[in-house]
Amino acid sequence: MAKFMDEGSNRTANILLGAQAVDGTLYLGIYKNSTEPALADGLSALTEPSGSGYARTPLTRGLWTIIGGLATYASQRFDNSGTNWGDIWGCFVCTTLTGTTGKLLAIDHLEEAIPVVDGAGITVLPKMLFS
Repeated sequence: MAKFMDEGSNRTANILLGAQAVDGTLYLGIYKNSTEPALADGLSALTEPSGSGYARTPLTRGLWTIIGGLATYASQRFDNSGTNWGDIWGCFVCTTLTGTTGKLLAIDHLEEAIPVVDGAGITVLPKMLFS
C-alpha cells in the first residue's frame, strides 16, 4: 500500500501501544475513485465495484512475509463476470469484509486507471511499508 490512512495509523499505534485488540483478519478491496482519497477519509469515501462477483478478500494474519519493514502478502485476484467494472484506480486494506463500519487502514492509488471489463479481472499484490 502506498500510504497509511489516519484510521490505519491510529489503529496501528493503539494495537502496539494501547489497549486495541489485534485484528485477526484484514480485507483487501479495490476502488473506482479517480481522485486519491484524503488521509482523513474512511471506507464510506470509496466507491467499490458492484456485483459481477466482486467481494473484498481476506488477508489472514500470520501469512504476510515481513523483511526490513516491508510486509508483503500473496497476490490476490478479483475476477468479474456479467458486467464491466469500469476503471479501477486503486486498492485498499480495511478491517471489515463488507460495508463501511470498519476502519480504512491503507490505500494504494494508481497513477492511471486499469479498465476492468466483463470476463476480465485485476490482480493485486498487497504490500505495506513500515518506516
